[in-house]
Parts: sequence; C-alpha cells; structure tokens
Amino acid sequence: MLITILFVYSNTIAQVNIANTIQLKLDSVFKLNTVPGIMVASSIKGKHQLYTVGVADKKLNTPFTAETQFEIGSISKTYTAFILESILEKNSIADTSLITQFLPDSLKKNKAIGNIQLLHLLNHTSGLPRLPENIGIPQDRLQPYANYNKEQLYYYLSITEPKTFGRVAYSNLGVGLAGVIAENISGKPYEQLLSEYINKPFQLKHTGIQAAKRMPKAIGYFGNETAAYWDMSVLVGAGGIKSDANDLLKYLDYIATHQSLPVVKSVLQKTTLVNKQVAISKAWHTIEKDGTTFMYWHNGGTYGFTTFAAFNPTTQNSIVVVINAFNKNDIADKLGIEIMTNLLKE
Repeated sequence: MLITILFVYSNTIAQVNIANTIQLKLDSVFKLNTVPGIMVASSIKGKHQLYTVGVADKKLNTPFTAETQFEIGSISKTYTAFILESILEKNSIADTSLITQFLPDSLKKNKAIGNIQLLHLLNHTSGLPRLPENIGIPQDRLQPYANYNKEQLYYYLSITEPKTFGRVAYSNLGVGLAGVIAENISGKPYEQLLSEYINKPFQLKHTGIQAAKRMPKAIGYFGNETAAYWDMSVLVGAGGIKSDANDLLKYLDYIATHQSLPVVKSVLQKTTLVNKQVAISKAWHTIEKDGTTFMYWHNGGTYGFTTFAAFNPTTQNSIVVVINAFNKNDIADKLGIEIMTNLLKE
C-alpha cells in the first residue's frame, strides 16, 4: 500500500513539474513573438491539461478555453484519411485501387492520372500539385477556396498531367480529392461522414465543418485583419474542420489507444520515407528516432490559425498547439515538438 501511495504521489509531482515547465515555456515564447494568443493542450496518461497565454479574441479580451472553437487546418487531412480508410474497409476496397474507378467515366480519358491510387492521395505521392491551377482568383481574398466546386475539380483532373508521380509533394488537392472520393463511394456528404466515422465513435461534441453554435469562438488574425473561418467547399477534406481542445485531444487519445484496430493500424502504417527522420503514413507524418516511430504529427494553417498536433505511439501522450494568427508554423511546430521530445517522452 505504501509503495502504491508513493508511486501516485511521485507521479503527481512529476505532472505538476511538467505543467509548470510547459506554462513557463509558453510564457517565454509569447514574449518573443507578436501573436494574439497561444494555447497548448496536453494529454498525459489520458489526463488533459490546458495552458494559455494572450487572448483568443482581441476585441473581447477573452482567453482560450478547452471549448474555444478554432480552425484545425490541415490536421483535417488525418480525419479524411481515417474516414476514407473506414469506408474502404466497409466496402472491401483496397487503398491501392485506382482513383478513376470512383470518379466520372470521362476522366478515364486522361491517361496521365490513370496510375494514381487512393493511397497516393493520402501520402502525397500522386503527383497532383499543391492546389489546382484553375482555382482562380477568389471573389473574397480571405476565402480562397469558397467558390471552387466539383465541376471545376473534375475539369482540372481531365486535363492535368501530374509531374511528380511517385515522389512526395505535399498536395491539398490530393487529400481534398480523397474526401470527394469518400463521398462518391458512400453517397454521403463529407460532414455526414465526419459525424459517422469520427464524432460518434470518438465521442466528439464540437467538431464539424462549421464552428459549433453557442460555444466560445476564437478569432483568427491575418496580420492585423480578422480572418473569417474558411469555407473550403469541395476541398473540405484537406483542411476545413473546426474543433476545440477537448475534442482534438480526445481524437488523439482514441488514435493512440486503439492502434490495434484495423482502420487505425492502416492509417498509421508508414508508406513512404521523406528522409531518415521523417516518414509519411496515410496523412500522418512521423518522426523516427533510433529505428522506431517516436511521434506521429501533423500541422495546419489557415488565414487565421496555425496548429500542430502530435502523439507518441508508445507512451500515448499527446500535444495540441494553437496560435490564432496566420503563418506561425515555425513557432507552433517547434513548441509542439520540443514539448513532446523533452517533457512528454515517458
């Protein structure tokens, strides 16, 4: 009994020390950078902790909370990978199937896309560019995706000639197309698929294409301008999800603690190497250390938010970093990786 009490006591002290260190680090980073606010949320052995500095809304002077809504940006790609792999498993379809099987027959005329598999969309080896070249100049410069529709997407696929097929080249278009194909196979819109395959089984309450109503909402900033939440239209699967710290940590907890489930195992399977330290599974990136996967991670960015999420597959600890400002990935990524590497490694 005494040994148990001492273990619990020492573990509690350790977590308090980690919490203090994270907050001190957060305060230091905030002082060195001009950003409205930063939120860090951690999960250590399933226990969630929130750390904040600055504000989520400069006008109202309100801080981030665990239920403050924000755009998760390209972290959405990991959700899309899980959704598509779930649908493929349900329908006994291999992710090595060619994408043209699930697109209009007219696209089969374009032989240049004939060898692209579903897997290539998820690990950025499809050869498709970062964005479709016919996306055009937006009517609203802060809404770059809102007016791009499925007809324009299909037209682009009918004429494009992928230039980097088989090599890693990050593509919002590719993962956005994966979301479209998930809709085509299932006959359901992306938002319904998100609810069916993510929100319900993961027990998420405030995750969706739109920010949840009657919940606090962070304001994102594009320089000194407020940035409306993106409407990503047909490319929603590449970065259109809104969530909060509670839900994002629960999402990471679920993936980290259900690695033996067929869909999770498939999503986390490493498929291609970027270099000796980084691999790509299906949407998720990894950091390799001493011959094993130390961390799965993905970051994100919209015109209003910069995000980072990661988990350690061994300890199952995880981290979320959110900055309500555009193009601050150098800060968020470094902060998240440093916390995971030095504080949440055990």
